[in-house]
Amino acid sequence: MRLSLRHIIPMFAVIILTACSGDAEMKDAGQGAFTFGITTDGMNIEVVTRTAHQLTANEAADYNITLNQGDETIWSKRYADIIDADRTQPLGSGYTVSAENCSTDEAENANEGWGQRRFAGKSDPFVIVSKETTLVMVNCSMYNAGLCVLFDKSFTDYFSEYAVTTDDLRALKFNATNGAEFDAEHQMISGSVAYYNTDDSGLHSVRVVISASAGWDGTVRMTRNLTLQRGKITRLRVRLSNAPMGSISSISITYSDVFDESEEEIPLKD
Repeated sequence: MRLSLRHIIPMFAVIILTACSGDAEMKDAGQGAFTFGITTDGMNIEVVTRTAHQLTANEAADYNITLNQGDETIWSKRYADIIDADRTQPLGSGYTVSAENCSTDEAENANEGWGQRRFAGKSDPFVIVSKETTLVMVNCSMYNAGLCVLFDKSFTDYFSEYAVTTDDLRALKFNATNGAEFDAEHQMISGSVAYYNTDDSGLHSVRVVISASAGWDGTVRMTRNLTLQRGKITRLRVRLSNAPMGSISSISITYSDVFDESEEEIPLKD
């Protein structure tokens, strides 16, 4: 089933993740323990407010947690499977905790290829102290990029058939069935979001193909290359610039991302 967002509330979520029951048992002076929390950035198509949301253990259950000391991986497992003994470790420095809600493969291939938002982060190095419990914070942020398409009424009133198809390693089609819709408070109430992994610089280039037909023989077809940014959901608005008495002078798109509401108009001619 394609990813459909009923609504996304902007949030700054904080979850304190501890073991299943109580403090870890530290058997001798050569051991210490740690507990950890995860912060995740809330994402929205349009930023209006930010509110705090505390995730439950069930919401955090499928996060993959990895404990390292230097370059050595000590363990890696689902949060729901962590026990007190996992948090009890020998004294030492250079420990780090990493967290992610899904793999890079799942980030692009889940939901029948539309992907999902990937949150990932890593703590600062910390020290295990004798018979003490150290609190560690892991700051996770959205680690891929998103794209949704909004078809303006000026466009849908003129064309009977239309679609925006992305063309990179995947071909994903936005049309009347999965175009983005927003309520009066500018919150996304329906539509699909496509997610893309980014390169080392945090960018991903995708070729966008816009096709439309108003019933005549043939279709209007235009292309545009977009650069998506890590941690942002780009909203692509397709609208008709001019359609005097059945002739088309140009079609334009406007796009903005989740953080920056400034818009840039891009005229696309067939």
